[in-house]
Amino acid sequence: MSTAALWRRRTLAACILLAASLLACSGGSEDSTNDRQLAELEAKASSLEESLNALTAENAGLKREVTSLRGHLDDRDARLRELEEIASKMESAFTDKEEWSKSKTEWSLPEGDVLERTVSLVENSGGEVHYVDHPGRGDRTVLVTPREFVDGETPLIVSLHGFGGDSAYQATYVPLHERVNTDGFALLLPNGALNAEGIRFWNPTDECCDGGKSGEDDVSYLTELVADARRVGDFGPVYFFGYSNGGFMSHHMACKGLPGLRAVASLAGTSYVEDSSCDGAPPVSVLHIHGTEDSVILFDGDATESDPKSGGEAAFYAGARDMVTRWSQRAGCDWPEDLQPYATLDLDHYVPGPETQAFRLESGCADGISIELWMGVGSGHSPDYGDGFIDALLEWLLSQE
Repeated sequence: MSTAALWRRRTLAACILLAASLLACSGGSEDSTNDRQLAELEAKASSLEESLNALTAENAGLKREVTSLRGHLDDRDARLRELEEIASKMESAFTDKEEWSKSKTEWSLPEGDVLERTVSLVENSGGEVHYVDHPGRGDRTVLVTPREFVDGETPLIVSLHGFGGDSAYQATYVPLHERVNTDGFALLLPNGALNAEGIRFWNPTDECCDGGKSGEDDVSYLTELVADARRVGDFGPVYFFGYSNGGFMSHHMACKGLPGLRAVASLAGTSYVEDSSCDGAPPVSVLHIHGTEDSVILFDGDATESDPKSGGEAAFYAGARDMVTRWSQRAGCDWPEDLQPYATLDLDHYVPGPETQAFRLESGCADGISIELWMGVGSGHSPDYGDGFIDALLEWLLSQE
């Protein structure tokens, strides 16, 4: 009760006592009149007290509403801060275009928009260039098919660029289009959507409707794009290869069980510690490629803060070994901590000598499933790969039948 209300109640009580005293001293002849006046005063006092009680209850209700509103506002502000922090961390993590450009300054891309530049790169590959239109997003994607196409057998590789890149950058960095005829596969080169800053990205999460960086349903987009590409030809197995942000997206597509998806290969891209989006994911062959000196997407994961959804484990995204462990468990096998490499490969021209240790499970996984880790000892976020890497990558992908 407020101080003012308490003062009013005390004043009212004093008035009633004073009135009673005066009536008591006024004599018997006036008893009936005084009794009536006293009853009237008591009735007014009771009415006033009921009004005060009602006002007190109303005041308490208003205070509760204000407290609740402040709580909702605090929750909203906390959620906004959380989303801003996640967006900031993702922006700092996926600086793929800048990282790639610094290491490939001697290379140049053709002129024109992204579609023209991509076509200019792939049209001399000897394959046939097609355009796949996506009505929902209103864009066009380049599809390259080999001269010798076998219905129901020719595989399709979907190659996903990194954050800030595009299909032309991806085709320049990992020129799979140069091998469509010699190795007999088709190649799809999609482009991620543009964020508010005009930077292309993939959204490898289930959060598709809160705007900003996580505002695109790329699972639906890529699923529909592959389905539209099948109108050009009846493809056999589907494989995804992605670099960094595109690697995150490739892992996410495997989680979602894209129809016809046989294997994914990810270079310098993992997934998030909170992994519920992969609940019930079907087993799929996975090749995870990661440099131990990657300063953008850390080999051991991002240990900058504690993630409450992971039981307090300090990580934002999972490490390379975490990824092969997860996919092994989904395939019914366990990735041992003491697994020894079966080969050492010389893939990264930036690192002298054979630098990539290749690990795989020899047995125990579901039939036809292969889980491998290629650990580039000394390699960074953008290794300098040449024909040796393309050979090894395609040999692994196309063997996952």
